[in-house]
Formats: sequence, C-alpha cells, structure tokens
Amino acid sequence: MARNVLNNSMGRGILLVAFALGAIGSIAGLMTSERFWFSFLQNSLFVLTLALGAVLFVAFKSVSNAGWATALRRVPEAMMGYVPIGGILLLLVFFGRYQLYPWTNPVPSAHEAGLQLGFKHAWLSTPFFFGRMIVFLAVWSGLIYLMRRASFQQDSDGDVVHTKRRKAYSAIFIVVFGVTFSLASFDWIMSIEPMFYSTIFGFYTISGTLTSSAAAITILVIFLKKRGFLPAVGEKHMHALGQIVMGFATFWAYMWISQYLLIYYANLPEETIYYYRRTSSSGWMAVFILNLFLNWVIPFVMLLPRQVKMNAKWMVAACTIVLAGHWLDLYAMIFPAFFGSPIIGFVDVALTIGFVALFLLVFIKCIGCEELIPRNDPYLEESVEHEDLELVYQLRTETAGDI
Repeated sequence: MARNVLNNSMGRGILLVAFALGAIGSIAGLMTSERFWFSFLQNSLFVLTLALGAVLFVAFKSVSNAGWATALRRVPEAMMGYVPIGGILLLLVFFGRYQLYPWTNPVPSAHEAGLQLGFKHAWLSTPFFFGRMIVFLAVWSGLIYLMRRASFQQDSDGDVVHTKRRKAYSAIFIVVFGVTFSLASFDWIMSIEPMFYSTIFGFYTISGTLTSSAAAITILVIFLKKRGFLPAVGEKHMHALGQIVMGFATFWAYMWISQYLLIYYANLPEETIYYYRRTSSSGWMAVFILNLFLNWVIPFVMLLPRQVKMNAKWMVAACTIVLAGHWLDLYAMIFPAFFGSPIIGFVDVALTIGFVALFLLVFIKCIGCEELIPRNDPYLEESVEHEDLELVYQLRTETAGDI
C-alpha cells in the first residue's frame, strides 16, 4: 500500500522538479559563484545530519527498550536510508577542497606556519583527511544496513532474536558514532578555520543533529498520519515527540552557551577569533542572535504547553523553525571565515531545495519498500493506544501479501 500510494503521488513529481532545480543551481554555482562549495558543504551536512540523527533516534529507543516509538519507527528507519547517498555526495567536497580548507592548498598561506608545528600538520593532510571521511561514512552505512535488516527480517518471521540483534547493533552504533562524528565535525567544519579549536565542538554539533532530526521525524510522522498511513500513531506519540524536540533544543542551547562562555572567559586569541568573526559586523551579529532564537528560544516557548504538543499545526510550525535554525547554525559555522557579510543567493536556495528534495525522494522510496508498521515487533502492543490494539492483532493475523 505504501509503495503504490506514495510513489505515484503528485508530490513525487514536485520533488523531482525541485531536485532538478537544485542540479541547475549546482551547475550555475560551480561555474559562476565563489560561494558554491561552501553552500554545498553546508547543505549536504544539513540533510546528512537529519538522517544520522534518525539513526540515533532508533538506536536510543532500541538500547533503552522504549516501546512507545515502535508504531512510528519506520519513519526514522526510512530516513536512515539516505546516509549512504548523502555520504557519497559529501565526498564531492574533495573537488572543492582548495576553497574550503586552506590547509589543503599547496600555495603557502597564513595558516601554514602554525600547521607546521605539532600534531595538526599530520592530522590535517589531504589523504588522511579524506581517508577518514570514507571510513566514517562506510562504518555508519554498514551499521545502518545491519539495523534495518534486523528490523525488516522480523516482519517476515517474527523472531525476537532480531530485536536483540538490533539492540546490539544500536549499542555499537551509539559508541562508534559518538567518537567518529565528533572527529568528523572537527574535520568537516572546524578545520575550515584550522587555527581555531574547541574541545566541546563535537558535542555541539551532535546536539544540533539530535534536535533537527527529531524535528524532521515529527514533521514526517504528521505528514503520513494526516494521509492515513500511520493509524496506530496517537496523541501520546505526538506528545512524546514534542518533548524530545524541546529537550534536545535545550541541550543544544546548553552546548551553545557552554562553548561561548568557556571561550569568552579564557580569552585566547586562537579561540576568540571564531566569535569575533561572527559578531564583528551588524550582519553577522544579527545571524548570531537569530541562531539562538530559532534553535531554542522560539521552539522552547512554543512547545512548552502540553496542548501544543498534540496540535499538528503548531508542531509542524515549531519543528519547521527548528530546521531553519539548524540550517542557519551550519551557515554560521561555515561562511563567516571567508565572507565579510551574510548573503543568501540563488545558489544557496537552489542547493537547499535540491538536497531536501533528494532526501525526501529517498525517504519515499525507502518507506515504500516495507510495511509502515513493524507488525511482529514484541513492543508493538506497548506502543499503541488501547483502542488500537485490535489493529495490531489484525496485522499479526494477516499474511504479508494481504497488507
């Protein structure tokens, strides 16, 4: 059912047009704009982190034996399918490395003297840098494949051993991801300014990943629920998702203020230059303040009342603001090092539209390949409302061909 309806909808055609617009914008930007590779890195990371955060969502629920999310688990599992594709696209920054990462440029620069000293010079070498990138993406993709395979195999035979395997793979992913994504954030973002360093930077980027992915999951769940694809999802699921978005937004704010205050009080030149570039002009100062409001203040205030968390329109509005804040957060991490004022042009907009469209196309493809409800999961009864238990029993007695 999911495969036929979702793949043949008019929205799929709109997404293809949007993806084509992104491709046109990429070609135009590659030929004419000096901002292209910066915008490419920003938008590829923006969408990739949504998918990686979805993996963490599934992993956390698996290792904690949280049954409430079982009814909607297919949504983050479908989002996970974008990681291999997004990883391949991210590898294309190799062709823009001279613009993005000054330490890769063979021409001597102002950074070279500092990089010749100590560990940074060995760490920031082009072969090692892109070798790490390939390893990180390959390990994530491999673990995602194992997690999804265990989940889908359970639909076929109903064996509880698949739940145990998914839990084991999830535990491994959480540990591996915590280390590798922190290193990846140092590589892909922080090394844009190679003399800057922050020991909390990895936690900061992880907090943004968790917040934005929770917001994306919520929007997609509401979208599918409105179209009748997730009948077992009820008010308790929406309330829980709202709490997660609000909680992760507060976690992001804690990381944001912790990094800022530590650097402010230490007052070391190699650290303070990061914030000086982001507050030295009225334009960047506006972005700096707006970033805090979009990522925490506005969604926190909106989601504080209980009734709002169960109101689809308000939830979509709050989560959209969170996603816009995550996009702006990445923009503020990447662009100030090279551009004197914040400007958003056609290339930036086209790339954003193209990457989001590709992500949604992959999502539709993945969620249409399997059943939308994991009918043989042992936690399914715990996940649904009491009045929906009959639906669960019906799913378990039907054959896979009847669904």
